Amino acid sequence: MKKIKHFIIYIVLQFLYRGLKVLYKNDSRIMYELDGWKSDKTLRLKIINGPSITFQYTYLKGIEKLNCHDIDIDIIFKNMHTAFFVFIGLKSVKQAYLEHDFILKGDIFESMRFVRCVDLVEIYLFPRFMTKRILNHHEKRYKPMLLVYLKAMLGG
Repeated sequence: MKKIKHFIIYIVLQFLYRGLKVLYKNDSRIMYELDGWKSDKTLRLKIINGPSITFQYTYLKGIEKLNCHDIDIDIIFKNMHTAFFVFIGLKSVKQAYLEHDFILKGDIFESMRFVRCVDLVEIYLFPRFMTKRILNHHEKRYKPMLLVYLKAMLGG
């Protein structure tokens, strides 16, 4: 079961990254949040004893995946079980934060911009019945869900 959770979390992390990359160019709300940093940022989502992903936001290039040890915002989930519930949409990032399910290293105010972007990506990647449960607000999709999935899968 642990290997299955590991694999599912890995896939969701890839779609989250690709969704951010696609939506940075196609949803002005995500561009607004990330451009609000006014400087380059490196972020990492990591699960202790599990998968992780590191990417960098730059004003000129948008979002790119990289391997780096100089992390500005580091979100480390304490265990695979909790991370699994967050990444499959059964628990919100906000609820996980309130329940101390992850460690945040970095500026909390800058991290909130990233969390708002994750919320927006979830609106595109998850069906409405799931987002109603994990988000306390309803946002509009500006692009069709299928188009975002296709662009994310094709790397566009």
